[in-house]
Amino acid sequence: MYFISFVDFSRKIWVQLLKSKDEALAAFKRFHAFVTTQTGRKLKCLRTDNGGEYISAEFQTFCEILGIKRELTVPYSPSSNGVAERYNRTLCERVRCMLSTFHLSHHFLRGY
Repeated sequence: MYFISFVDFSRKIWVQLLKSKDEALAAFKRFHAFVTTQTGRKLKCLRTDNGGEYISAEFQTFCEILGIKRELTVPYSPSSNGVAERYNRTLCERVRCMLSTFHLSHHFLRGY
């Protein structure tokens, strides 16, 4: 039903599918473990919007323990997180096109 995307400084993008928004922290933990293991580098900064899934105490505590600096974007200004917002829009458009191409019912198009 949902997805979360992570964009690094080189604009490489990872996407994970979520059943509910409360899975965002678990998805971030998987992403963090994968990236630090594969690159050997430490994640230094995380920029997110002010969504409830990102501003929870548990998410904040996890980032503090690992020394990850948090940057929250200004509310109602998607341009401050432009690369991620544009990619999310592109991804939704592609999903809509694929669902339409295979003539699936409108039930599948609701979330997009």
